[in-house]
Amino acid sequence: MNSDRIFPEVDLRVHISAIVKPGIAGLLSMIFPTGAFAQDSRPDMIDPGMAMGFATLIISLGAVLFAVLTIFVVLRIKRKSSHIQTTGETQIALLRAQLDEYEAILSCMPEVTLLWLADQKPQVFGKPETLGFDNVPMDALFNFDQWLGQNDGAKLSTGVKLLRQNGQNFAITVRTTKGRVLRAVGEATGGTSIVRLRNATALSPQNAMPSAQHQTIQTVSQETPAPMPHGEGHALYPVLEMLEEPAWIRDLAGKITFANQAYINFCKQAGLDVGSGSIPDIFSQDQLKAQLDALNAQRQSSGSDKDRKNTIQLSQQMSGPEGERELVLSSLETGSVGYLKAPTPAQGTQQNSQGQTSTASHADWIIDALAGPTIVFDQDGKLKQFNKAYQELFGFADGWLVPGLNEREILDRLRREKSLPTVSNYRKWRQEHLESYKLDSQRKDDWHLADGRSFVVTVTPIADKGGVIYQFEDVSGRLRLESANKAMLNVQRQTLNALSEGVAVFGTDGRLRIHNPRLSGIWKLPMNELGLNPHIDQIAVACGNAIPEDGEDIWQGLKKSIIDLDPSRTDKSGRIKRKDGHLIDYAIVRLADTHTMITFVDVTKSANFEHVLKERNDALVNADALKDAFIQNVSYEFRSPLTSIIGFADLMAADNSGNLSEQQRNYIDYIRSSSAALGTLIDGILDLTNVNAGIAELDLKELDIPKMVARAKAGFAATLVQTDGIPPLDLVVNLQDPLPRLVADGARVVQILYNLISNAAKFSEPGAKISLDVEGNSQWVRFIIQDEGVGITRELEEALTGQDQGRSLKQLQRGAGIGLTIVKAFVELHGGNLDIVPNTPRGTRVIVNLPADASKLIDQAG
Repeated sequence: MNSDRIFPEVDLRVHISAIVKPGIAGLLSMIFPTGAFAQDSRPDMIDPGMAMGFATLIISLGAVLFAVLTIFVVLRIKRKSSHIQTTGETQIALLRAQLDEYEAILSCMPEVTLLWLADQKPQVFGKPETLGFDNVPMDALFNFDQWLGQNDGAKLSTGVKLLRQNGQNFAITVRTTKGRVLRAVGEATGGTSIVRLRNATALSPQNAMPSAQHQTIQTVSQETPAPMPHGEGHALYPVLEMLEEPAWIRDLAGKITFANQAYINFCKQAGLDVGSGSIPDIFSQDQLKAQLDALNAQRQSSGSDKDRKNTIQLSQQMSGPEGERELVLSSLETGSVGYLKAPTPAQGTQQNSQGQTSTASHADWIIDALAGPTIVFDQDGKLKQFNKAYQELFGFADGWLVPGLNEREILDRLRREKSLPTVSNYRKWRQEHLESYKLDSQRKDDWHLADGRSFVVTVTPIADKGGVIYQFEDVSGRLRLESANKAMLNVQRQTLNALSEGVAVFGTDGRLRIHNPRLSGIWKLPMNELGLNPHIDQIAVACGNAIPEDGEDIWQGLKKSIIDLDPSRTDKSGRIKRKDGHLIDYAIVRLADTHTMITFVDVTKSANFEHVLKERNDALVNADALKDAFIQNVSYEFRSPLTSIIGFADLMAADNSGNLSEQQRNYIDYIRSSSAALGTLIDGILDLTNVNAGIAELDLKELDIPKMVARAKAGFAATLVQTDGIPPLDLVVNLQDPLPRLVADGARVVQILYNLISNAAKFSEPGAKISLDVEGNSQWVRFIIQDEGVGITRELEEALTGQDQGRSLKQLQRGAGIGLTIVKAFVELHGGNLDIVPNTPRGTRVIVNLPADASKLIDQAG
């Protein structure tokens, strides 16, 4: 049995059965007595009292059944509401946790991600220090000119601008002011623009000085490079820009037509004057002539051989701190390409007698410089070249990958190490993979490994010599983010569908982008028939068909607010009263991406309940006002005859002629005391009415407490009638010495004391003791009245505490309830409190606490 159910179904049926069955049995036994059937077939007359009893019993049973069913329905509604609230809170917590996880993943990746979400503030994820940005504020990364050279800063700014405006992706290489080379990749996804920055290669800036024989050369501004030719070398421009070594392209005449940023920096470090004109040349005329002669000789010796070696290396003495450097030149149809690098023992080259060295291909050094894992195979499937990134990607030991190794061997080893996609037929997959050597154009394959990594493998055929180039891109992080993003979108959609409000999101073109099923329920829209992203005009027409009275007019009115392009537009809300009787509350919210969200809530039932409650409340307020007016009118009307009664009674009591007997004088005394009590009661009712109406005012003065007590005693004595043989009440007054200071309304304090003493007297036996104690301090003054009577009833005490205006006359017998109500009203008007407790061994103890200076409390409240 579920612990949150207060009334389980089984127990509920048992309780109903226990209540209903005995009641029905008793009812039948009273209506059809068994003795009546046995003794006489003549129907007896039904007693009217018995009929009333039957009616009372039936009404009671109906009330019990109604109460039980009401409790059952309320509990079910409460459980359902609690479940909905708990589900919503859980889903919100899940979304927040997933968002934190995504941000943590982005922050841990070895790159920096710049993110633009529509019109929101740009965000940065990742660790800038991994790119060499130490102690750089996140916001400073968006000011590209601060940490990039002027050329690269403008290039990246232009790429970002086109990305955000046109969704044009880009991939460029830039160099920071500290010399670090970065790869910047920009992608647009929906309304989001993403730029990823990562290290392209480790930098070790090369500084060198030309030889003393170097002639003065013309220079060109770094900001305005010379025009670059089209042709064979044009495709090498982005590759050369990725290099950290100085690289350039010359035409057949030996003039530099293109130089990378590293070359320009090399010129600056060498002390060359970089101005305007042609690109500066770091070689002397003799060195340049030697290079051109070597290239021409190489071309002539190779002839038209398909496998000619068109790359040479020249060792030239440089005066920089690097010492001897190697000049690598490669011939092109339109000239040559070259770069400088420090010599390494692992080059595996052989110098000839002329100081020239040949290698496998002029593109080998380019493969080594690429940041992405790359491997090259010749037309026979033999390993030709690979870079360090490829070796590290799959964890190959040094020396295992050697030129001439067959690709099948590499694939088989990768399979044993579970570094290939998991397939059911490996031989078939390998055969299809090796078909790459027959490709005419570039192809991309997806590799999903068992260890969770995912790669995009770009297969590029080598058109002139045969063979293929494989480039690997690790997309594991991106796929994880995409998967997590899809999961988050699914959760968001489920949350949206579970809402009780109808939700619709419109674009600036007026087309519906997002909605939930509740929207169709409120407006009776056949969304399946409207197609994908219907226009608001289509929705208006469909709503007009479903709600012919005013459906289309309502949506046409909403259209003005939804497609409003005014930048100063604001959110709005209101209530729609449809002609079919439904009341719909709506709210229009402007979203940051220029979309507009509108929500609808059907409040017909709640509005009807609110209207009924308002009408009843107004009726109660009017009835209360009528009651107050009636009481005041009746009270004032009572005063006129009461004054006459008191006056004539006083005249008769003052007659000393002896015409009145002793019994007649006693009657007159009763009339006088009762009239005085009635006058006091009328005054109290009027004062109580003024207090409830909020128009009662206090005349605050510093009071003489003994005089106040004496006035209360005198008023009480005026209402008493001494009867021969009946002992009088013993009223004992105990005043603290010294008495505290009291600032209050004297008339109200006297009324408080009078009513307390009168109440104690009415519940006390003749001759009983009543005590009035006054004590206090600088903050409070306390009046304590104790009696030895039977005490007030609990019902009267509860009615007094709650000021129950509907208590019966029996509860207010002898005016006790009204008197204490007046006391409570005046005490609270002064800012005090009233407490009623039983007295020991019998009687009642009433404690009144008044502030010593009521004016301070009233000033604070005001």
